Amino acid sequence: MWDHLSGTRNYLTGGASADYTQGLTQMKNQRHIPGGQAAERPSGFLCRLRKFHNETNGAIAIMTALSLPVVVGFIGMGVEAGLWFHAKRDLQTAADSAAVAAAYEVARGYPNAIVTQTGGSAAADNGYDGSKNDTITINSPPTTGDFSGNNEAVQAIMTRNLTLLFTDLFMDGGVNISVVAVAILDGGDDFCILGLHPSASGGVSIGGTADVALDCGIASNSTADDAFEVFGSADVAASNASTVGGIAVSGSGNLVTDEPNKENSLPARDPYASLAEPAVGGCDHNSNTRVQNGDNTILFPGVYCGDIRITGGTATFSPGDYILKGADLKITGGTVTGTDTFFFFTNDGADFGQTDITGGDIDLTAPDSGDYAGMLFFQDPDAPTGSGSSTTNKINGGTSLNLTGALYFPSQKIDFSGGANAGGCTVLVGSVVEFSGNSDLQIECDRTGVELPKTTMVRLAG
Repeated sequence: MWDHLSGTRNYLTGGASADYTQGLTQMKNQRHIPGGQAAERPSGFLCRLRKFHNETNGAIAIMTALSLPVVVGFIGMGVEAGLWFHAKRDLQTAADSAAVAAAYEVARGYPNAIVTQTGGSAAADNGYDGSKNDTITINSPPTTGDFSGNNEAVQAIMTRNLTLLFTDLFMDGGVNISVVAVAILDGGDDFCILGLHPSASGGVSIGGTADVALDCGIASNSTADDAFEVFGSADVAASNASTVGGIAVSGSGNLVTDEPNKENSLPARDPYASLAEPAVGGCDHNSNTRVQNGDNTILFPGVYCGDIRITGGTATFSPGDYILKGADLKITGGTVTGTDTFFFFTNDGADFGQTDITGGDIDLTAPDSGDYAGMLFFQDPDAPTGSGSSTTNKINGGTSLNLTGALYFPSQKIDFSGGANAGGCTVLVGSVVEFSGNSDLQIECDRTGVELPKTTMVRLAG
């Protein structure tokens, strides 16, 4: 049988030929819908729509175009946020500098006007710029935070308004950056000798043939070139020496310190400057109280309007507060003892109490607790100043002088000579301190309640 489709003769028989014929019929029927009518081809629009729906070429480009503005926006916001952090860091540096510089002026005792001016200048040197809408406020003492009201702290508050860039699309106005810095006065080296006068020549003075051995430091807050002077043939050994002004050693004098001397330093801190004066009532003892050879006298606390004069015998001070109102403590001999004793020298009219100790075997100890812990002698800060004998407090021991506590005469001179044995914990703080003889002072102040003067250091809080 000849196959008209292939042009070849078909040698298949019977069933094979029938299968072939049936296959042709099925192929033809596939191009018709039931009922014998031909199926309609899809329109051109539907074909194009179907083709567009199934098309995947170029999808990434479309997605990129749609998301690119969002990506760029986030990058811009990130860059601008980085600029904000950079600006805040710069502003913090300026505020830190302002607080530290201002605190130094507080340590030097300058008024708030100078404190503020110095702080502003330091801020300007470190990035503060009023033309950028920067603001600065110097508070001494701080008005907010943990150090609010602390007279040994200075606060610098700075703000800056930044103009928006990319974020202007999402935010109104600018961004306000605010920083705060606090600098505080802190203590460093310990001293047992401190001259408070701000300008006196020889604020601390050791001369003549004095031989002074101190297990402690010496400090003078005077700005004079000879704020601390060693002259004559005096021989001085101390742990350290610090002055606002200079240190002068002349003649055959000798000064040996364990640590390098510090000149042009900040003033040492007066730990007793804020100590309140005790209440002073009426006189309990109007006439002079005398202890002489052969006497064995016990003295009691109270207000003494007459001198306490000890020339011999034995005098025992009972624990308590002794107020010398226009009266002096005079000791020239005898044995004098007392524990937990506090002496306050104040005035009766124009007369202020003083000390005049030139001999005796003396052992007095300050209280170790209470309002006047560690304070043995305290003179009214209103006592008149000067360089004569009327404004000099003498503490010149005899065979033994053991004074445990602080001897505080903030407006008058202390003339000190420890004698043969000056032990315990003795701290001398006066307007001027002068050594006129041999002295051996030690710092053994544990559990005595005595607070030692210290060098002034400035540091940032936190």
